Amino acid sequence: MDKLESLLLEIEDEITKGKKFFGSTLINDKNRILSLLDSVRKEIPEVIREAEATLKNKNSILQDAIELSMRRTQQAQEEADYMVSTSAINMKAKEEAVRIIESADKRAYEIEMFSKQRIDELLSSVEQVLKSHLDLVRNNREELSGELLKRYVPAKIEITEE
Repeated sequence: MDKLESLLLEIEDEITKGKKFFGSTLINDKNRILSLLDSVRKEIPEVIREAEATLKNKNSILQDAIELSMRRTQQAQEEADYMVSTSAINMKAKEEAVRIIESADKRAYEIEMFSKQRIDELLSSVEQVLKSHLDLVRNNREELSGELLKRYVPAKIEITEE
């Protein structure tokens, strides 16, 4: 992500170094801009791979939370069964089992929410990078099309009277 940001800053720097001409900017080194854009294109898949890895990690975290919850539920059930067998502490066993289950469920929920929030942040970051790239490409295309129109010289048509 840092390399991508660095490339974008270089592109921005190249554009701002250009000379102003009738409300447009003339780019000094077109090949440098194109080279930087190629590097950006190569870097974007890495950002996407990072987001995918985070998504895969999310599933692992959620699975761990579910397994932990199931283990704690099993432990609570085993403890409850044991306590029930000793009738003097029947009520305490039920309360403890409920507390453990609620605690496990709460922790699993917190882990899931944290994971979803982190994934949303990463996807938002990717979205912003992609938007800025799209804006940059759009601006460059508009500049290029403006250059082409300025260089167009219409053919001279002579009208002769007959």
